[in-house]
Amino acid sequence: MNDTNSHASLPRLLLDALIDSYVRWREESAAVNLTYRRWTHAEGQDRGLRFDEYRAALDREEYAASAYRRVVEQASGKAGATFLPGGAPA
Repeated sequence: MNDTNSHASLPRLLLDALIDSYVRWREESAAVNLTYRRWTHAEGQDRGLRFDEYRAALDREEYAASAYRRVVEQASGKAGATFLPGGAPA
């Protein structure tokens, strides 16, 4: 059995990483929306904490988006970096 998906010419490991990194990015995007709503509805002393949570969610979403971009670039043949599962650069 070869290491390609019958529906695409991408190696299975790369296809899995593409899907995983997309899902991770979308999950982090949803977390940004949730923490933003919590921050904008917070009152009193909670506002500072909720804002910090929102900023942390933005950072995680940015990291996940960058990981997804790297995997997409590799899948499209534009990146020369060595691939690691999860979109992390080698």
